[in-house]
Amino acid sequence: MKSLLKSLSLVFLGLVIAGALLYGYSRIFNTPSERDDTLQYVPVQPGDAVISRISGEVYIIREEKMLTPRAGDSIREGDVIKVVDNSWCQVHISGKATMNIRSNTLLKVQRLLTGTRDIDIRTELLTGSMIYKVDRLEATDNLEVLAQKKIYRVEGTEFIVEAYSEGSRVAVREGHVAVLLEEDREAPLEILPAGKSLDLRGWESRTPLPESRELGLRDKKIFKDETPSLGSSGQTRLVYLEIETEPTGAQIYLDGRLSGRQGLSGLFSPDEELLLLARKRGYRDVSLKVTPKDLRSSRILLKLDPLSLEESLINETGRTAEPDIEELKARFEEAEDLNSSFKSQIRESEARLEELNTLSRSLKNDLMTLEGDNSALRQEKSDLEKELEASIQEQEKLKNLLIEIQKLSAEQ
Repeated sequence: MKSLLKSLSLVFLGLVIAGALLYGYSRIFNTPSERDDTLQYVPVQPGDAVISRISGEVYIIREEKMLTPRAGDSIREGDVIKVVDNSWCQVHISGKATMNIRSNTLLKVQRLLTGTRDIDIRTELLTGSMIYKVDRLEATDNLEVLAQKKIYRVEGTEFIVEAYSEGSRVAVREGHVAVLLEEDREAPLEILPAGKSLDLRGWESRTPLPESRELGLRDKKIFKDETPSLGSSGQTRLVYLEIETEPTGAQIYLDGRLSGRQGLSGLFSPDEELLLLARKRGYRDVSLKVTPKDLRSSRILLKLDPLSLEESLINETGRTAEPDIEELKARFEEAEDLNSSFKSQIRESEARLEELNTLSRSLKNDLMTLEGDNSALRQEKSDLEKELEASIQEQEKLKNLLIEIQKLSAEQ
């Protein structure tokens, strides 16, 4: 009996210790189950590079490991950030710059020297697109984006960089961006001012640079809808929030901007008033206005009620009756840009083909000339051989004549 009680006591003690360890682990590592119950604050110091917003599937490839980050996690030099379809994330370098990494993008952090002074941030856009908003840079600071062997050097600005297999493209909303070649960092190809875009797809070095263009509707819409923002950059403690919908898959609007289709998590200024709106087809919109510091939990759940059949019909009719004209124009303009790019590439290919044809004709003419010269040389060789043979015959005759003369001289 005593041994049984002793065994039960040991088992109970083990459970208590295990529970205490699990509780301590969750408190130390901030596991999601604990975060949901209380409002979480994240300390942010000047120069910190952190993921500040996430929507959808985002991964970090670090030292050959695939990690799933959350808002507030730090970014390191050498990290590769992967954003899949219908997702995006925001990286904030406190007090300096913020970048939105858009859907279907792969970005590598090549250099990440941050702090209160002399920052050096170099990222390589492997594929996809990103928006960079630079708050302020000192004369000794350096911020560069490498895309398809072209460098975009920043000096306090807001711009988009897009990387494609055939080249890269940049559009500037504020400030200016220096465009350089990877092999020549000292001589800018062009200083692109605000309100301009430059498409380098299909462009080759040592050829005339394409002309810059005015920002189109597509670029303006992207800047309007996706410009990076983090509230007050002077805050040292930000609130971590997870915004979800029920049912899942609803569109989440933050202050009137579409910010997620698969939930939204991020860091927010405690005093910043947020206007949230969730929208899903077949359900009634739900909105909520909150100030992060007044919340009791870091988890916000927006529940949508299903529409009745009559409401659904009215809602669908309203949607089809009022199409987004600006979005249609932007899409048409994007198609026009692609068409123009393809036409430009076709013209360049035709020009190169004509150059090759001209070179081929020139080579044929040179070959014919060489063949003619070769024929003349063969004839000259033949004539010389005949002259040599005749000369040998004449020498033979002279030799025989000398022999006859010698004979006659000997007889006398």
